[in-house]
Amino acid sequence: MGYLDDLKRQSEALREKQETAQADGHEEQAIIDELRPTLKVILKYLDEFVNVVNFVNPEVPVNYDIEGFGRLANMRQEAYSVNTEVDDREEPIKVIFRFECTDPNPKVRVFAVEGREEFLKQREYLWRNNFQFKDKAAMTGGSFYLEPKVIVRLEFTPDAKKRRIKLVVRNLSFIGSAARWIDPSAVDQDALDDLAGLVLRKSDELEKLSTGQMTDEMRRRLQEGLRQEQERLQMEQLRSALKKEEVEQDKSDATLVRRLRTLVSKK
Repeated sequence: MGYLDDLKRQSEALREKQETAQADGHEEQAIIDELRPTLKVILKYLDEFVNVVNFVNPEVPVNYDIEGFGRLANMRQEAYSVNTEVDDREEPIKVIFRFECTDPNPKVRVFAVEGREEFLKQREYLWRNNFQFKDKAAMTGGSFYLEPKVIVRLEFTPDAKKRRIKLVVRNLSFIGSAARWIDPSAVDQDALDDLAGLVLRKSDELEKLSTGQMTDEMRRRLQEGLRQEQERLQMEQLRSALKKEEVEQDKSDATLVRRLRTLVSKK
């Protein structure tokens, strides 16, 4: 076996790998092209929705619980917009719907966090969720100066592997993100109206549009709900056992009283 033969085999293997990758790329692009009309339907609907909702400017109150700080209450939605990212053919590959939730009282909220590690975690949390803030570190923690504003985003992108439109929702029902996949065949007027209802907080789900994926936040809430339910059942069992003991004790006391009366009467 010569060196040249070995190099030829390596060259052939590399060529086959490149051809496979190219074929996979063509297939992926074909699937994205199939999904793009659905993406354009969503874009068209959201574009019309933005024009109308910004004109009407309905009052949509909302509360947010901010980790490490507490609750931002009675906020209002405003500044709706929709934008796209395009590929080299100027075709949309992502639709980004965005709006802001602001506090009528724009006063900066100030709060402190104890501990260096907790301070860094809080900073990362605020960065990750697109808050506007400043911070001041100290040896044992630090302070945060938080703008009372929450940025909400809905991002739609074609997912070639799942053959669906991927929807990432950020900071809508809670601070954090959740991913869902939209079946193109399910995108009709009713489903798009469900989307508008979700934005205006008239509904909580997108059942007609998508299948969901449980996020860490959803899982945490489910586990918390199960924990509370278990505690409630345990308390009910404890109350039931105590009540049963009380009843048995009352019966025992009554029996003892009857015996004492019998003894007294005999004397």
